[in-house]
Amino acid sequence: MARLADYGINLEGLQNTAKVTISGVEFPIAFTMETMEYIADVYGGDYAVFERDMNDMLSRSEGQLSSANLKGADLKIMRALIYSMLRTGGLDESADDVYKFIGMSNDVISIYAVCMEIFTSQTFQVEDLKKSQKPQDFKSSKTQAKRKRKNKRKKR
Repeated sequence: MARLADYGINLEGLQNTAKVTISGVEFPIAFTMETMEYIADVYGGDYAVFERDMNDMLSRSEGQLSSANLKGADLKIMRALIYSMLRTGGLDESADDVYKFIGMSNDVISIYAVCMEIFTSQTFQVEDLKKSQKPQDFKSSKTQAKRKRKNKRKKR
């Protein structure tokens, strides 16, 4: 069996990983498909709802988060992203324990900033998907549509 290292891929320093400091201790964080599952679990079931709420928060804040433009629901978004990325990075604790540990310290905004940097570089928007013309990107090509019609005629 081949390993990633056999292809020259080093898992250290990937764009979807980083380290954050909480109470003077460094913790690894990561954003992967698994992160989306953790977000869905702690956010109430659907990752798409989280992403919609995140986009709403970002558009309201115009890129500048402060206590003046944060709503209570925004703190839930921040907690979900931080917990999920810590969990994906390897921390094996419950969400409640992580929230208690982090508290409302000065670390929260700096942790969230690192998480957001990774999150925004790793996610795509639905609009991006609509721009693609490739069939594998969930759009049928004209050729595929013709084949489907032709196959339906043959079955009759």
